[in-house]
Amino acid sequence: MGFLAPLAMKEWVVTLRSFLQEAWAEFQRVQWPSRKEVRAATIVVISLVTIVALYLFLVDWVLSWLLQAVLRS
Repeated sequence: MGFLAPLAMKEWVVTLRSFLQEAWAEFQRVQWPSRKEVRAATIVVISLVTIVALYLFLVDWVLSWLLQAVLRS
């Protein structure tokens, strides 16, 4: 395997270079969102996360209260 190591290393470098070139080409084709679109999407995500968190908090609180009421009686 000693004499094959440089060949394998060269093949690995060629493969890596090819991958990086293809990744860069794909990166150039990406349609990036505008700052306005990013802001709008961020507001939607934060709003929905807050709503879901409040819903889960209320469900947990109600179920906890009901369980405590059942266990006390």
